[in-house]
Amino acid sequence: MEAVVFDGKALSLKYVKDFPVPKIINDNDVIVKVAYSGVCGTDLHIIQGEFPALKERPLPLGHEFSGTVHEAGKKCQLKRGQRVVVDPNRACGLCDFCRKGNYQYCLTDGINSTVGIFKDGGWAQYVKVPMEQVYALPDNISLEQAGLCEPYACVAHGFNRAAPIPVGSRVLVLGAGIIGNLWITTLHLQGHRDVTVSEMNQARLDIVKKLSKCFYIFILLSKLFDIFINSYGLFTTKKSYSITIQ
Repeated sequence: MEAVVFDGKALSLKYVKDFPVPKIINDNDVIVKVAYSGVCGTDLHIIQGEFPALKERPLPLGHEFSGTVHEAGKKCQLKRGQRVVVDPNRACGLCDFCRKGNYQYCLTDGINSTVGIFKDGGWAQYVKVPMEQVYALPDNISLEQAGLCEPYACVAHGFNRAAPIPVGSRVLVLGAGIIGNLWITTLHLQGHRDVTVSEMNQARLDIVKKLSKCFYIFILLSKLFDIFINSYGLFTTKKSYSITIQ
């Protein structure tokens, strides 16, 4: 199959036309035929050697993807052709973090088993993942939209941590990349209109300007905010900010 493969030792990325097609091994295995796969900022950091990833062998990156079920193991409830999205993260379910519901901190599996980082990911035509990490899509969500499920899950997690955010709060979104824009649209959906966006990239600013007239471009440093949402991936604080969400 065709794949874009990353070599962790050489920090190189190349197109491979004959990468091995995954096969069912366990009864709960699902082989997904990839429809859409995103390029995350984490992928760029991996390619630059700034974020840990598998080095023992080359592998396709890509942890944000959707597709259809191509093949499923005997114990799988999913059907061939079913439209699905994949959660790239897996937890052991046994450590203290998992027992407390903080699966994202799991040190046993966690980041060490993430699809597209330590296991073959969505930059390929087919991916094998455990059934427990595969979710069927409702009819009103397209495969293209489903490609954003993983980054949107990050936003949903942050929103849940910050909630309740009173309508009328003065909100600053720092960064207008994909996460920043998903935050902006989520805030808008929840009724927030006093939202200011800070972004240095003009192309990203142009996208924000097309979204709505209810957002402001960050100009005055003297303005105070009730909520500060850092979408740059870097932690920053100001005394005038009451809440920081990463």
